[in-house]
Amino acid sequence: MWKGITLLALNVGIFFLALVLGEVYIPLSYVFHPSGAYGYILVQIRIPTVLASALVGSALAVSGAIMQLLLRNPLMDPYISGTASGGAFGAVLAYYLLAFNLPFSWIAYISPVVAFLFSMVSTTITLMIGRKTGVYGIVIGGVIVSYVFSSLISILLTYLQEKFPQVPPLNFWLLGEIEVVGWTYVIILLVLVLILGVLGTYTSRMIDLASISDELALSKDVDPHRFRTAWILLISLATGFIVSFAGIIGFVGIIVPHLVRRIVSGSASQLVPYSLVLGSVIMMSSEIISNGALGFKIPFTAITSILASPIMIYVLVKGIANTGS
Repeated sequence: MWKGITLLALNVGIFFLALVLGEVYIPLSYVFHPSGAYGYILVQIRIPTVLASALVGSALAVSGAIMQLLLRNPLMDPYISGTASGGAFGAVLAYYLLAFNLPFSWIAYISPVVAFLFSMVSTTITLMIGRKTGVYGIVIGGVIVSYVFSSLISILLTYLQEKFPQVPPLNFWLLGEIEVVGWTYVIILLVLVLILGVLGTYTSRMIDLASISDELALSKDVDPHRFRTAWILLISLATGFIVSFAGIIGFVGIIVPHLVRRIVSGSASQLVPYSLVLGSVIMMSSEIISNGALGFKIPFTAITSILASPIMIYVLVKGIANTGS
């Protein structure tokens, strides 16, 4: 119990710190009594941006925890179905069509929608690949789809830079960026996080069964294939929305579940709620660094990859050691 209270207290502290620090320093007195220019920045920009970061962290963390269990791989993340690369390709394609004034260039004005649609396309392709091959087919299918879309992104970006060197590159967004977001995004993210959290907790026993073996799940009247597919679709829906406006924020879905396992047990009933809370702490902390706390902006993935590297090395070394023993 005290571990959960400590994490919640840390969440609140990081939240207020994120409100104060950023490209514009806001005195703490204005946080509690917003007025003037500080008040406008706080209410219209800083609060929704920080809340969006917290909710993105929660969504990615709990999605990663569930995917690691369902796919029985400690290095899985919410993007395994190709959602991230597919969504990013959609956004870059929309930008490309507008730059060259090609047919359907108007879709650049709804690029988040296009990114979301392509993220769903990539997920569908992955599920079709893994339909008859089970867990490993989904994993391999997701890797293949990710590589294909990533290659297409590289081709489009290279050609754009060749023809329009004066145009700012999209690489920053592709590495994760939460700029000014409206309250609408916050509300949608809140709904998605609540759905993930409630369903994850409610179905935690079934997640644990599917994580052990398909045979055990079937013996308890749980169809592992349908259950896994349903979760992949839901998680892809959430991550596709995140990619559509924030780009690809990597490694949060990998590192948070492993940190949670060091705090509590590895069962879904514990991983889901703790990942929700710790994920928001990680993302708000990254938000502080990303948006100018060091005097310059840094993409999110550049920060989270530094955090993830030692954890991923530990997981790999531990797995090899266990296999050897």
